[in-house]
Amino acid sequence: MGSDGTKRRVKGGERPKAGKGRVEGAGGREGLQGARGKDDRRTRIILSCIDVFSRTNYERATTAVLAREAGVAEGTIYKYFSSKKELFLACCRYIEEQLLQRYRAIYRDYREQPLESLKRVGQSYLDFIRENPTMRKFLAFVLNNSYDEDFMRELEEFFTINRLAVEEVIREAQRKGELKPSIDPKIAAWFFVGGYFTLILMAEMDEEAVNDPHFMDKYMAPLFS
Repeated sequence: MGSDGTKRRVKGGERPKAGKGRVEGAGGREGLQGARGKDDRRTRIILSCIDVFSRTNYERATTAVLAREAGVAEGTIYKYFSSKKELFLACCRYIEEQLLQRYRAIYRDYREQPLESLKRVGQSYLDFIRENPTMRKFLAFVLNNSYDEDFMRELEEFFTINRLAVEEVIREAQRKGELKPSIDPKIAAWFFVGGYFTLILMAEMDEEAVNDPHFMDKYMAPLFS
């Protein structure tokens, strides 16, 4: 991964295109507009299923329930996804891609300011999970079900992509004198990316501290002081 963004290996078929969702899309907007063709129907199903999975559990969310909520026949689900698990993983990848698109733009725009790029990545993640409560709850669900090997593999890949990107940015910040050379880039990257899950918990608990305009500076201080 270069400092201009993150790269992602697609697993289990084509990654859904980013779009405005019926439930929630990037930036927290609701309503899928101008749906056209197969990709848009696939995205519409994914967005509906994110909502269903986030308010029930994996076992109770049968394909019949998922299809009904998406407004399609159950057989239509299988035209796009080989199984319920593949549909669930597609939901994971959709959210991941929304986040990665944000991160790529930040790394590109702030490549000469590595420490600032990390602050903005952290703030972007916090903004995303606050603006998209359904997707936030879905991510929390994935974390609580990491005992499943396929779910864990997907989570591990996304986590590793982010950790390696952050580690590289930390090294660049050290080369520029923005961070102390005594900081271990790998360990600091683990704490930074692991903090994504802390932010989910803080948002779920409506922690007042996240409303502080200087929150991200305070949040990062223990990591990089």
